[in-house]
Amino acid sequence: MRGVSAVAVEAREFAGTVAAIAARHPAPDGWRPGAAASDADGALDAALAAAGWDELGTDERLLGFAAPAAAALGRAFGSLAPVDRLLGGALRAGGLARYAQAGDTLAEPRAGLLAIARADRAEPVAYTDALAVARVEAGTEELIDGELRFAAWTAASTGYLAGMAEESLRLALEHARSRRAFGGPLAALEPVQQMLADAATLVDGLGLLAREDVPGPDALAHAGDAAERAVAVCMQVTGALGFTLEFPLQRAYRRSRAARAWADAALLAWEGS
Repeated sequence: MRGVSAVAVEAREFAGTVAAIAARHPAPDGWRPGAAASDADGALDAALAAAGWDELGTDERLLGFAAPAAAALGRAFGSLAPVDRLLGGALRAGGLARYAQAGDTLAEPRAGLLAIARADRAEPVAYTDALAVARVEAGTEELIDGELRFAAWTAASTGYLAGMAEESLRLALEHARSRRAFGGPLAALEPVQQMLADAATLVDGLGLLAREDVPGPDALAHAGDAAERAVAVCMQVTGALGFTLEFPLQRAYRRSRAARAWADAALLAWEGS
């Protein structure tokens, strides 16, 4: 029990380091409807690498650090590029990859293995989120045993979704408490309270998943759906404000939908479906 406790403390400390790094490197949000945009940040990547982030995908003893650390990125609505880097390359699904440029290494889950290749061509495509999505053509592939890397990516993806949903709920609560309607705060209205309770239940469940030792594929499959539903409820609470580009919740809404689609595709490919 003493060893488990020590690991949990170290994981929380590392997550705190990631949170501090994310705060120093706020994610750029240059996305506009119909745009091909990227929120990747080289300075953030370098700072995380210096802190030991990349080791999460190569050291089995550090798998338990992945979810809480990525949750810190999720709370900051940060770039998913560091999460994908745990795979050893840009995540590829079919003919698309995210955070990929020509010459980059691609990693595609495939029936329990990772297909590693170099992107010979990468054509940016308009996408619903700033994930630097590109249509890629790759060279010769190498199939490797990527179980450890995929486990780290799965855990980190689950943690990221949990952190993002948690921050979305905080924003919705803040809005409901400050916005006045029908002679009182929005939060005093029973329908709003019910919506917030529903979102809080989903967020609590996601938090429990992220606090597992190593959230697995089943956890990520649930997290994608739960995070999307939680953020959608938060959007309902904030109303029209939530859809404005100036309010950060719109970013979480777009990301929750995109992240779920990519996670589902990756999990199905990993299972060989």
